[in-house]
Amino acid sequence: MGQQLMTDEVGVRFGMGAGAQFLLTGLVVATQLPGEWGVALLLLVTALLSVWLDEPHALGLGVAGWAFATGFAVNTLGVLTFAPYDLARLGVFVAAAALTCRLGGTA
Repeated sequence: MGQQLMTDEVGVRFGMGAGAQFLLTGLVVATQLPGEWGVALLLLVTALLSVWLDEPHALGLGVAGWAFATGFAVNTLGVLTFAPYDLARLGVFVAAAALTCRLGGTA
């Protein structure tokens, strides 16, 4: 019987994904990347990291990616807003996470 790795646990992979988003957000802020580029980069990373998650965790990662993008790439100091564009961005992040999760086959 093979030894189980810690990364076999979906919760651990979710935490690692959220940590990667957190670090990337710091990089986006530190380099003063324009808002749309920061959002696009966070969306790409969120979608890629969702491949290895089940659907509930992927959706959570999508919401976290939206929060980092809205709070730091679009606004400043972590301020979350809920204007129509912000809600559309939330839908895009969650949809991208759900789609790549299903493509990864872990849903």
